[in-house]
Amino acid sequence: MISIIVPIYNVEKYLPKCIESIINQTYTDLEILLIDDGSTDNSGLICDKYASIDNRIKVIHKKNGGVSSARNIGLNEANGNYIAFVDSDDYIEKNMYEKMISIINKYNVDIVSCNYNHVNGKIEPFFKLDKDEYINNKTKLIEDIFQYKNYDMILFNKLYKKNIWKNIRFPLGINLAEDLMMLYPTINLANTFYCLKETLYNKITRENGLTNSKKIDDYINNVLAYEDFLLKVKQNKTLDYKRIYKSCSEGLFRHYKHLLDYLYIYNNTKYETLEKEIEYKLINMYNKGMLSEKNQKKIFLLKLNTKLYKKYRILSNKWKKYRGKRK
Repeated sequence: MISIIVPIYNVEKYLPKCIESIINQTYTDLEILLIDDGSTDNSGLICDKYASIDNRIKVIHKKNGGVSSARNIGLNEANGNYIAFVDSDDYIEKNMYEKMISIINKYNVDIVSCNYNHVNGKIEPFFKLDKDEYINNKTKLIEDIFQYKNYDMILFNKLYKKNIWKNIRFPLGINLAEDLMMLYPTINLANTFYCLKETLYNKITRENGLTNSKKIDDYINNVLAYEDFLLKVKQNKTLDYKRIYKSCSEGLFRHYKHLLDYLYIYNNTKYETLEKEIEYKLINMYNKGMLSEKNQKKIFLLKLNTKLYKKYRILSNKWKKYRGKRK
């Protein structure tokens, strides 16, 4: 049996399609855990309605505590031999879990992932894969993840053997980087992986979704998640840290740069120390030659004159915002 955990908060517009895509799966041995995280719209009522017509659905209503707390409750309640996560504003193809469970049964892998679509007016696959791939080398898997070749660092496109989640839970209070924070723990507890080229999950892009958050704390969480991931990799002597760091460096650079831009724009004295730390880390990456030629050029001005770089970034972001508003 597969336990599917769906954290839910104020998604009444999208929820029926999400739930119906799950209950109509061709693989029917499912436990569907709908975790209503204190919704203030009709999401909770929608959950109860579907539970009344499908006895595989269990609804848990709880006080709002964030997506991580909702997923943790789902993990605590799960009875299946396999664990899956679906975001409540997305939907899945009807044969998603039938295909995934067949891969696990055939190859005895610990985690199977699939390609997925970004849905924003048009539907576009995230990866351009021409074949399925069986992987039993964790260093290669992590390198591929950060070069966006397959697997990815997200949760929703995967099916896990339950033992992977036996002793790990999501960090509370995190709403943006929780997927990355769980990447190392899940990979560390698995030995074999399978990446399906087929797109079986549909990710809806919403303007007011968490992934479009502009809060500085969310950017800080992303940076901390990257740094924590690399620290754990470095401590694991079975992994090739230098190879993995090289593959991660461009993503880490991007998160450092985005955070620094928002620190500059926000211009709050309480972040002065953090601002200096991020500037130092970017310059350190430049000095070590860990960036692409294009990004090395971007940080040259920062290394040359931090005050001038700050003025340039503030003006650059104002110009981008202005161009976006022009008709």
